[in-house]
Amino acid sequence: MNNFKPTVCLLFFCFLVCLGEDKETSRKILKLESAVAELKDKVKFLISIYEKYIEKRFRDIEKTMKKEITDLQKTLKKCCGVTPKPTQKPTQKPPGGPDRRINITADDDLYVYLDGNEVKLKYSTIWDVPDTVVVPKGTTVIAVKGRNTYADTGIIASTPDGFFRTNSSWKCVNRRQKGWEDSDFDDSTWPPATIIKQYDEKPIIGIREDAYWIWTDKPSFKTGDRTVYCRYTIPKSKRFFNLED
Repeated sequence: MNNFKPTVCLLFFCFLVCLGEDKETSRKILKLESAVAELKDKVKFLISIYEKYIEKRFRDIEKTMKKEITDLQKTLKKCCGVTPKPTQKPTQKPPGGPDRRINITADDDLYVYLDGNEVKLKYSTIWDVPDTVVVPKGTTVIAVKGRNTYADTGIIASTPDGFFRTNSSWKCVNRRQKGWEDSDFDDSTWPPATIIKQYDEKPIIGIREDAYWIWTDKPSFKTGDRTVYCRYTIPKSKRFFNLED
């Protein structure tokens, strides 16, 4: 019995010590949670500041780039006479009649260009089967290269309604010149095409009888021009193919 009292006292003392440690631990945990919450608030604040900085920086860069582009455009215009092309808007279909379809062939090889752009042909090496070429409204120049590889030669073309047809209003030379197929090429020194003959004894489907075979003034296969370059400048009154033309 005498040994029981010290044991109880010892246990009670241990309980008090543990209770004190629990309170101290709780205080530390609360303090730590408070510090974590405070740190979270600071991180959120820093993130908001950084986002605002990035947004402002982006606006400044965009503003600087626009200014540099404007300055560059002014410099180009001032020193080189270059005016940057604005963003293209959808072009409206030009007024006038429908696009024209011209039937064209050559004896023996044929190449066709519309304002400098080559047109792909299916029957370019078959003289008695013409190709049909769509000539859009607004086209300025029809350019043709013909090559003779055997015997007779010539270039012939017409639209079904006779709006276009080969005749002496075309111009032909025997020497290739740089840009000869372009619409802005100066052909003022070129001679008129030489009419070889009208149509042909053998009709060609799609070619009108009032169209002429044309070439340079040297159509002979043996002594003449094997390759020729011809141009037809469409008159301004006909470029939009108005029905009354």
